[in-house]
Amino acid sequence: MEQPQSASQELVAGNWPRYTAATRGFRNYWYPVLFARDLGTRPVSVTLLGEQIVLVRHAGRAYALHDRCPHRGVPLSAGRCRFSGTITCAYHGWTYELATGRLMAVLTDGPDSPIRGRANVPTYPVEERVGLVWVYVGDELPPPVEADIPEDLLQADAVVEGLIEVRPGNWRYAVENGIDEGHAKYLHQDTPWSWFTEFSAWTRGVRVFPSEDGQWLVRVREESVFEDTYEGIGRWPPKHFWQRKGGAASSSLRVRLPGTVRVGQSGSWLDYEIFVPVDDDHHRAVLLSVKHARGLSALLFRVRYWLYIRWLYRGLLGNQDQWMIELMQTPPERLYRPDVAISGWRRWCQDHARGQTEETPAAAAASAARR
Repeated sequence: MEQPQSASQELVAGNWPRYTAATRGFRNYWYPVLFARDLGTRPVSVTLLGEQIVLVRHAGRAYALHDRCPHRGVPLSAGRCRFSGTITCAYHGWTYELATGRLMAVLTDGPDSPIRGRANVPTYPVEERVGLVWVYVGDELPPPVEADIPEDLLQADAVVEGLIEVRPGNWRYAVENGIDEGHAKYLHQDTPWSWFTEFSAWTRGVRVFPSEDGQWLVRVREESVFEDTYEGIGRWPPKHFWQRKGGAASSSLRVRLPGTVRVGQSGSWLDYEIFVPVDDDHHRAVLLSVKHARGLSALLFRVRYWLYIRWLYRGLLGNQDQWMIELMQTPPERLYRPDVAISGWRRWCQDHARGQTEETPAAAAASAARR
């Protein structure tokens, strides 16, 4: 009997080999991993693109190192920052400089330890923007972090609220759910966020195309039918007098590398969903609600977020999406007409992702050093 394939195996055979190979994401990008307010002087361990990383703040600045002491493989995140600008392994007192990863001292071997400076730890570029800590994982010289942050988030009047969670499911399932044209019409019919929205039964003319600046892949639909008759079944969907057409989200949606989905919401706020690869079967969901406002308008949006956006949209509606992400098992799969957005996204990754998904010699050497 054929065994089911896991998310760590290839997603679609043949058509998009780079996308298929990117079970742990695309290297050579900046990824958000934490809210800046959650990083202090106590080490924090995160997994990013399958790599274990320890983050810590010193003198107001964030640092990131590979979370493994070369001595016996104990995570550095289990240790402490006993001395200024360093982190010390909890097992034998090996002490590393945060900025360079250099082994500064071996406390249990004396000041003249011959291994000092010879067993060092790789470091990662780190920046803080938009209230988030961004880490670069890659083998190429990193671009400015702003290259991987949507311009909306960088504007001075951007009001940003959100949450970050590590969730089951491959990052590609999460992004594909975000750009999926068909699921909301059925899956989200009965969620409280959509009670006053009249969903269409089906759409036609779904297409994707690059944005003018070339940063985004835009999805639009040209026709929506709000009720129809299905042979042998009857009319669908049911209609209620209190519902209105076009309520919850705009008909256009955008997605960009390495895994950011943007949806315009009624009330002129933006939903940003950044899906960060953790490992083969988990992703970090960075979910941001953004409005450009100042003063009282900004305050009212924050109140609105905490009163109901976080609970009804991020919670009840978002949990339906996450339910599907956890249940998905592909391949095999059979795509249908509305999946032009999914196939377009896969092709976009195939053609536009930076670098290579295969491990380069530099990455292989780094990986060997970390093991």
